[in-house]
Amino acid sequence: MSTVEVVDRGAREIVVFLSGDVGTEPDDAFGPAIDEVVRLERLNALDHVVVDMHRVTGMSAGAIEFLRDLSARGRSSGFEVSFAALSGPAHRALEANGWSFVEHSPRMHTGRRDYAV
Repeated sequence: MSTVEVVDRGAREIVVFLSGDVGTEPDDAFGPAIDEVVRLERLNALDHVVVDMHRVTGMSAGAIEFLRDLSARGRSSGFEVSFAALSGPAHRALEANGWSFVEHSPRMHTGRRDYAV
């Protein structure tokens, strides 16, 4: 089971919490989540959205596409998207799909593959 939750922290920030095996549930609401972020960003006049991934156990290609779409929407709407508290699986999935970080993701155990490529 996975969740995508958009939280408005008032005048401080908008946080998108991802958890579980993101993008594998048929009811993952990626489109509505992006629309909600844009709506809240305009309402609060903020310029930064944080995506918290500390509870991510895996990411599908759909989850990666959601993050790309959110980032593109941010560029076109004038807000920045940052990733925070990445779990090992989230970090590996993002790296495998072209994002780069100052520190590489932790090594994973042999035989496990819980990320999208």
